[in-house]
Amino acid sequence: MTRAAIYARVSTDDQNCEIQLTDLRRWCLAMGLQDPVEFADEGVSGIRDNRPRLDELRRRMKLGEFQVVVATKLDRIGRSVQMILRFWDDADAARVRVVLLDQGIDTSTPAGRLQRTMLAAIAEFERELIMERTLAGIQRARNLRKRFGRPRTIPDDLRALVVERARSGWKPRDISRDLKIKESTVRTLIRRGNGCIQSPPRESAGSGSTVDSSRLNLPNLNDGGDK
Repeated sequence: MTRAAIYARVSTDDQNCEIQLTDLRRWCLAMGLQDPVEFADEGVSGIRDNRPRLDELRRRMKLGEFQVVVATKLDRIGRSVQMILRFWDDADAARVRVVLLDQGIDTSTPAGRLQRTMLAAIAEFERELIMERTLAGIQRARNLRKRFGRPRTIPDDLRALVVERARSGWKPRDISRDLKIKESTVRTLIRRGNGCIQSPPRESAGSGSTVDSSRLNLPNLNDGGDK
C-alpha cells in the first residue's frame, strides 16, 4: 500500500497549520491514500533550511517509509530555489513522488520534471550572476587602485618627522617615547619612508633643529602598526 506524508508550515505563532492540513488530508483521501503521516512546523520561518518536523520527514523519507510527500505549495518546503531543489534531490534519491497542490506540481509527471529542470536552471543562472558581479566589483576596485583595509591614521607631517629623526641618529625607541607612537609603528614608518617621504622644510639656519615638533598636532597614537 502506498504510504503518504503531508507537510505544512506557518511562519508565526499566531497562525496554525490546520487549513493546510485539511486540504492535504482531503487530497490524500481523494487519491485513495489512507492515514497519511502528518508533519507540521508552526512558527518557523521558511528561510530556515533546518526545521524540526521537516528534518524528521526527510529522515523517514530516506528510510523508505513514504512513497508520496504532499504540501500545498512550493514556499512551504522552502523560500529559495536551492532549498527546494535539495529537498527534491532527497526525494528522488528515496524514489519518493512530491506533489504541490496549489502549483499543480507532481514530480512523477513530465510536466513536473520540466518544472524542476527550469528551477535548477534558474538556480544556476543566479549563481553565475553573483559570480559576475563579484568579479566586476574586484576589477572596478583594481582600476581605481582602491586599497583594501584600514585607512592611514598617522598624518604625513608626523611620518616625515619620524623619518627625519631617524636620519638624524635618533633610535626608534627614543622616537617612540617622544612622539607617543608604538615602537613597531616607528620602525615600519622608517622602513617605508626612507627615500619616499619628503621631509618637512627646515627652520632657519642655526636653529639646531630640523623640525619644531611643538608646532605639530601630535595625537597619542597606539595603532599597532601602519596600515
